[in-house]
Amino acid sequence: MQLCEQDIYISNEPADKTLALKYVAQSLVEAGHTTSDYLSGMLVRESQISTYLGNGIAIPHGTPETRDAVLNTGVKVIVFRHGVDWEDGNVAHVVVGIAARSNEHLDILRQLTHALSDDSVPAAIAQSKTPADILAILNGQALIEDEPETLPGGEQATFLIHNPHGLHARPSAVLVKTVKQFESDITVESLDAQSRTVDAKNLMRVVSLGVKSGQRLRFIARGIDAKQALNTIGEAIASGLGEVATLPATPAPERAADLKRSWLTRLFN
Repeated sequence: MQLCEQDIYISNEPADKTLALKYVAQSLVEAGHTTSDYLSGMLVRESQISTYLGNGIAIPHGTPETRDAVLNTGVKVIVFRHGVDWEDGNVAHVVVGIAARSNEHLDILRQLTHALSDDSVPAAIAQSKTPADILAILNGQALIEDEPETLPGGEQATFLIHNPHGLHARPSAVLVKTVKQFESDITVESLDAQSRTVDAKNLMRVVSLGVKSGQRLRFIARGIDAKQALNTIGEAIASGLGEVATLPATPAPERAADLKRSWLTRLFN
């Protein structure tokens, strides 16, 4: 998939969250990507977990139950000049509506979140006058994010992602929530894609990895609860991160023995 100028809209109308979702859903319908039933899935998804990623971006999408309402995979980007209250004190200025039959959308999502995670981008988009200007920003390669400092040592574990549609918004949010429980500094990288090492506690950064089903994530944890963190992360991934995983996650050989001992200890105690 390739994002194009026709996929980007600018709205100068004030809107609340519900109206914004209706606007996004209608743009997907008009483009032939979904039926009108897809809106109900978007509303249900928001009731389950917010699709706000941070830095002024939200990525509303439907539930697995409304995937039949998706006719063709597509993405629409709506820039709301006045911002949209996305609840919990979050204001979305860029709303990315996603309709996906499989995981084709992950490449665009990776591109968008990579660009939008730069702190200077929201202001640049606010000053843009046309969809072409916004597309140029979203496609820009000049903006370089700060990467987590690489430190020696630390505990490592590699896990295989089996979620059918990869790490889209919901499983990514569950993963980040799991990681945030721990004091340790935890980074993650994809071993099967051109990936930077990112902060595993930053939802935008995790989504920007664009991880697909069958790809491996390597976590490095440094701190007093590093081993516990990796054990818990492995269990969360194995359980499907809020979805039904097709297979258990597979830890890297160097950590497999430690993780197995930990699971057995909890099983028999």
